[in-house]
Amino acid sequence: MKENRIIKYTGGSRIGSRNLTIPFASLHIEEEKIELKSTGFKTLIFKPENLVDIEEVNFIPFIAQGIRIKHNKSEYSENIIFWSLTTPGKIIDSIKKNNLIQGNPRSENSSFKRNKKTSIPPIAIVSILTLIIFGGTMIYLDSKKFDKYTSLTKDSEIQLEVIKMRVDHGFSFINNKYLVPMGTKLVSNRPNWFEEKIQPIGGRESDQNPYFNDLNKPFTILKVPNSFKLKVIKNSDTLVFELPDPDRKDPNDPTFKDVFEQLTKD
Repeated sequence: MKENRIIKYTGGSRIGSRNLTIPFASLHIEEEKIELKSTGFKTLIFKPENLVDIEEVNFIPFIAQGIRIKHNKSEYSENIIFWSLTTPGKIIDSIKKNNLIQGNPRSENSSFKRNKKTSIPPIAIVSILTLIIFGGTMIYLDSKKFDKYTSLTKDSEIQLEVIKMRVDHGFSFINNKYLVPMGTKLVSNRPNWFEEKIQPIGGRESDQNPYFNDLNKPFTILKVPNSFKLKVIKNSDTLVFELPDPDRKDPNDPTFKDVFEQLTKD
């Protein structure tokens, strides 16, 4: 007696509008039939004369992929999909080796047919578009908050008593009018009264120079054109801060372009 060899794949299923996720379904491929077993549903059996076509389905690779079973059994739903982490091509090859679809007179042709359908479910499209729109809106609103502020640069000239200051993402917004760039740090001696906010892991005091946004108001700032130096007068002391140079390259912090050029050069 010839042994009936069964190839089994574990996965999920979609029967009509009802969907079962992995691993609550299994596909059994035998020499004379295919069985789709789904938890809570009756077993669907397809013999060669019932199979019209097998299509490869790829909604999202490795997440929503499988095979669509096209058949002529009126008592079954037309929309039958078996989901699996196994590549659809491998499952189709197993069906092909058992000759379960070849020679079927109801098929459009007697040769095995593999149609690869790649698409994204509408709900996924809506979710992606929503995230893109939300992210774009947040970035736009975040960038617009700088519009009403004048950023201090190398060419700026200013003398101002600072009575209001808030810090956001490292930038210092002063008197609701000016913006001191992130990275503006103290380059003169640090006075004893200066509040050190930067603490490394471990809780010990940092040797790193304080930044402009570590200052406590009120204080006065002075700046002349054509210089990155920004003077701060507070408590009878004059502190010198330095604005970041946007054109300066830190050799210890190379950009992707620098790394790529170095690799291609070598």
